[in-house]
Amino acid sequence: MNHVYDDGGVYIPNLSNCAEQYGISQYRFPHNFELAGKDLSITAADKKYTLSFKCRKNLEFDGSKYAYECLKFGPELYFVLFGLSVAVIDLDKCLATLIIGDEYVHGSIDCPDKECKCGCSAVHGCAGDEMVGTKVAWVLGCGRFTTQDFFEQGKCRVAWSPLEDKAYEQTCKATKLGGPYYIVDTKGRVRRGVCAPFFTERVIMLQDYERMMTVGVVMGKGFDPILISGYAKFLN
Repeated sequence: MNHVYDDGGVYIPNLSNCAEQYGISQYRFPHNFELAGKDLSITAADKKYTLSFKCRKNLEFDGSKYAYECLKFGPELYFVLFGLSVAVIDLDKCLATLIIGDEYVHGSIDCPDKECKCGCSAVHGCAGDEMVGTKVAWVLGCGRFTTQDFFEQGKCRVAWSPLEDKAYEQTCKATKLGGPYYIVDTKGRVRRGVCAPFFTERVIMLQDYERMMTVGVVMGKGFDPILISGYAKFLN
């Protein structure tokens, strides 16, 4: 990391090495507000969950209030961060996946139209070994990227720029949404000196293998979750 000091010897942070400016959130999509005012009832097995988007900034989830951020990823596909939880909302197919801590909830969104033909009987689910053999680099900003090598079901080798040749083996959970869309959830620490915060512990990404695009969030102790977006290229 390049350290810069003013004339009085006071350290000035180099913003290019953090997420505040020109960092891993450099390519992040703009906030989306299309869900504001919507109340979604999500049914999973015999349990119901309620997501009420009260306004552009706040939602209620099962009676608790949270600030939220939303990124739009498709015509009616949304990635929502609220607190330390994630919701992937597909209004086109009336499907949703909630990631609440380590718990995954795959459900359908109740449709007010009784004659709806959106395929509500389907649900998101485990991708199994479909990701095995895929090796991809996700570019998140100018000179900022992470590589993922899915070498075994439930395991992924992850590296971050500029130390892309030094990968960590991390646990990985992949969820198939249908079509080219997958949710990829990796857990593990990062090396010191990379473009992700040193205390990074978890990265959840919604990935599109047709457009080769992603949105997601980087989480860890000591910093607020960082929303990211980027594009991809396959690696040999």
